Amino acid sequence: MVIDCWNKKLGEMTFDNRPSSFPSFVQAVKKYLKRGQTIIFGLEDVGGFGRSLALFLREQRFIVKEVNPKLSNGMRKNQTIIEKYDSWDAECVARVVRDEWDRLPDANPIDVYWAIGQMVRVWAELAEHYASTLRRLHQQLSYHYPSYKKFFSELDGKTALAFWEKVKFLFIEKAAKVSQSQLVISLDR
Repeated sequence: MVIDCWNKKLGEMTFDNRPSSFPSFVQAVKKYLKRGQTIIFGLEDVGGFGRSLALFLREQRFIVKEVNPKLSNGMRKNQTIIEKYDSWDAECVARVVRDEWDRLPDANPIDVYWAIGQMVRVWAELAEHYASTLRRLHQQLSYHYPSYKKFFSELDGKTALAFWEKVKFLFIEKAAKVSQSQLVISLDR
C-alpha cells in the first residue's frame, strides 16, 4: 500500500516474498514518487517472513520502520466498521507509519538474535517432545509393570537399565520367532 502524507492512497501492489522479486517491487513503488519525496517503508513482520525484505531494503539504503502489530490493530479498531483483509491491513500499517514514523523503531533484523530465536524454538519443541515421550513411557510402564516406581527408585539407574536391556533382548528374541503373517494379524487387531 502506498499512501502520501495526506493519507491519499496512491497505489497498491502485491509481490512474491522472494529476494528475486524485491527489486521489481522497489521499482513499482518508485513510480509513485514525485520529485523531493522520500519513501519510508513500514513492515509489521521483520523477524519472520518480512526479515529478508527488511534486510534488502536496508541494504538499498531505504528508511525501514518496524510496526508493532498492536499499533496497526489499534488503527483498525479505531474505525467505525472493523474490517480484516490484506489490503486494509496494509493501509493500517501505512497509516501508522505516516502518523508515527518518528517514534517507530528502525527495522534492524540482526541475524544473531534471529538465529538465537530459531534455536530457542527448536529447543522448546525438543523439550516438549521429550516430555511427551517420557509421559508415554511412564504410561506404558504402568500398564505392564504397575509397581515399577517401587521396584526402580531411578528409571535410568543401573538396575533399571539392566532390566530394560534384558526385556529388549527378550522382545527381539520373541519377535524373531513370529512369522510375518502372524505379525500382520496381530497388528490388524
